[in-house]
Amino acid sequence: MQPFTRRLVALTLLALASFSLACSHAAEAITPRAMRVCLVSGANDSAPYGTDASLAALARYLETEHKMTCTLLAWDAATAGFKDIDRLLEADAAVFFVRRKTPDAHNLDVLRRFFASGKGFIALRSTSHAWENWPDFDAEVLGAKYGGAKGGNFGIADRLIRKPHPIWAGTEDFDTKCDLYRSGPLAPDVQVLMEGETKNGVMPVAWTRVHGGGRLFHLALGYAYDMEKPSFRRIVANALHWVSTPVR
Repeated sequence: MQPFTRRLVALTLLALASFSLACSHAAEAITPRAMRVCLVSGANDSAPYGTDASLAALARYLETEHKMTCTLLAWDAATAGFKDIDRLLEADAAVFFVRRKTPDAHNLDVLRRFFASGKGFIALRSTSHAWENWPDFDAEVLGAKYGGAKGGNFGIADRLIRKPHPIWAGTEDFDTKCDLYRSGPLAPDVQVLMEGETKNGVMPVAWTRVHGGGRLFHLALGYAYDMEKPSFRRIVANALHWVSTPVR
């Protein structure tokens, strides 16, 4: 092969390699990476919730129907922590369902770092009183104090009253007859999206807020039978997309 021909072949191969690399980068830009979601289960010892099973089922739904990559972090009482807790810091967003746990120093440090990271998250039901060694979490992070002088129970829900928001898209049929929590006062920046009416009056049930530069969605519902409903699961999926959107 003549020198000129060899040079022409080499240049052609180099051009083809560059083109292939450019196409690969373009494909990556067009095809977004799957959202990585951690589901944090810490209310499994409460019979109405059974969060290891209910969150595992939710994870399968999110992976199958919404192409998310999910990791379930379950509470281990023997170690006072969540197995593989550090994976929480690798997630794009998280779903918490925890009740009255006392995490060890490392777990608590990871949790505080996550909630200060600006990443979006969902806090379900009893997560308003999740951490015994972080008693101000509800007011500090979620933006409202759980319970009060009259306790945490506000009565059985007669009806739910929604305010327009993308999180409710396609879930208008969702309803519940579970007991509602008492909460308040609300921080000034809290946006209430749902209220629940009981014989005792009206109480906020769901709201959003920006904390640490990221969005959060708190939904004070989550009995296992409610979490099996397609509309509840759709609420969680909608909320994950919403909280993972950067704050403008």
